[in-house]
Amino acid sequence: MQVRQLARARRPIDFRPALRFWAPRLVCCFLIGVPSVVRAQSPDLLRTYQNFETAKAAGRVQDALKYGNAALGLAEAGDRQSLVELLRNLGEFAAESAQDVPAQRYLERALALQELALGPHHPDLIVVLTDLADLELKAKRYAAAEALEQRILNIERMAYGDHHENVLATLGKLRDLYRATDNAPAVERIEAQMRQPAATNRGSLPAPGDIVEKNARYKQAQGFANVRVFYGTNRAPSGEVKPAVYYGRARGDLQYGYLDVTIPAIHKEAELETQPRWAEFVFDVSESRSRYVLLDRITPLARDDFIRALRQQMKDSPSKDVFIFVHGFNNTFEDAARRAAQLAYDLDFDGTPILYSWPSQGSATAYAVDEAAVGISGRKMAEFLENIVTQSGADRIHILAHSMGNRALIEALQTYLAKRAPDNRQHLFGQIVFTAPDVDRDYFMDAIEPLRGAADRVTLYASDNDYALRSSQLLHGAPRAGTAGDVIIRLAGLDSIDMSAVPADMLGHAYFAANAGAIFDIFRLLWRGDPPPQRCGMSGRKTSGPLAVWVFNADACKGDDLLEAGVMLKRFGDRARARVVANMAALTDPSQKQQWSLILKRLDGLLIPVAPPTGGAAK
Repeated sequence: MQVRQLARARRPIDFRPALRFWAPRLVCCFLIGVPSVVRAQSPDLLRTYQNFETAKAAGRVQDALKYGNAALGLAEAGDRQSLVELLRNLGEFAAESAQDVPAQRYLERALALQELALGPHHPDLIVVLTDLADLELKAKRYAAAEALEQRILNIERMAYGDHHENVLATLGKLRDLYRATDNAPAVERIEAQMRQPAATNRGSLPAPGDIVEKNARYKQAQGFANVRVFYGTNRAPSGEVKPAVYYGRARGDLQYGYLDVTIPAIHKEAELETQPRWAEFVFDVSESRSRYVLLDRITPLARDDFIRALRQQMKDSPSKDVFIFVHGFNNTFEDAARRAAQLAYDLDFDGTPILYSWPSQGSATAYAVDEAAVGISGRKMAEFLENIVTQSGADRIHILAHSMGNRALIEALQTYLAKRAPDNRQHLFGQIVFTAPDVDRDYFMDAIEPLRGAADRVTLYASDNDYALRSSQLLHGAPRAGTAGDVIIRLAGLDSIDMSAVPADMLGHAYFAANAGAIFDIFRLLWRGDPPPQRCGMSGRKTSGPLAVWVFNADACKGDDLLEAGVMLKRFGDRARARVVANMAALTDPSQKQQWSLILKRLDGLLIPVAPPTGGAAK
């Protein structure tokens, strides 16, 4: 499940304490598909909003806007904040549909209502101000965009101080705006205000002989690296040729192909650098590739051509392993492709990444539609899975599913394994990882029982701070499999990991890919298949029975330096420490030496032999 981030280009501050109360209530409105302003009003308003969602899902933009305007008229009697919510929903939809004039009208009215209630300097105004600034940039009305970004900057400085990450992100947008208008003095002025040190990342670490980059799985060139991801999908082609919209929301027959995603040299582990809507109107292709994670190209293939291309890719790769990623609710094909590539890059995966994309609507208000779509996708995925297992020649096949995508994965595994003789179902897969599954807890426990022997290791990531799953529980009236706490699942042959301490997105749902510590844990799983006691930050927790629950200590495993140290150890083995020490000796920049010293410290910890687990796992 993906949630639209605050201003997209900015990393949001930690809202989790406030969300403990509000998130389950607010998100549940989206899961049902209707905002609170609609649910609280007349049947006419409910029916009108449902018509809006139906037209929106079908791509009938003008009909959707007509119903949206009718819903606004019916909602006038509601409370102000709910009306703002509806206006923002309509503004975002209109902007995404290239209906910029109505989008601006909706957003300006939402801003006026918020200003009336909150005043002109409240941080809650930032989301609407950012959307308005994006529209101005898209239209190349640079003076208006600058005024809005300066207003955002002033609000953020008052709220967070001069060096908060949101402030730095806004300064970066202003710098880009001034570059687009060839305003060199303004660029210099903004850069003088940006004091944050450069992030450590694989694409920019200096090293004698380029030791990191030369041995990287994905090589940086001209400011970006290219990650090729093979895919299967039961989305229907949209008829558009642009990669971002080549596959739409409609269901279709099983499709095959591969895609290319570019990862910028400035990429930071566990980040998904997203291009704002305005950027494609300001930057050329090469500039965008050097800044954002972009779906660059899609190559559809017939099934037999897909198998041949996949086998060739595996032959050319350092490893014959494959890694299949299944996305969750509220993902477009583009969203899923970018996430799969980011994971492969951050994991330094030596094999071939593969995506399975089911026809999610890519909308936070289309939960019911997504539930229906994922329900018919498992059997399609089973056919795709059979082709990978029987035709690819892979040494190991790892699978990771997120959120609602776990439903498709479970049905696909059930369907595929049912076709095989009982004595021919063992260890067909390497690692199977169920992350934050939005699946009924009781159903998951029954379904997972016959699946466990099919993999070398089966892992469940669960969290008690996953507000999206709390909302799903409210909607369904039953606990979800991805929930931790007292209801965390304990089964023999299943490693249940409590990830509640992992910082993540605003809803605490995307922690598996949005935190370097969590990615490092997946890295160890795919690389070495280590059991929990041999992985970073794992401690046993007492339970009422003999089965263990493992608690992940996010503080012990936080930081990009740990993931970098793990990558160095994987690439160089016993020579890793000597390579890092030699690299440090050749550096002159104190900040870069400090970055590498942190990596060395982590590497020394990884080189200490870990005693094998003994006896019971839980303390």
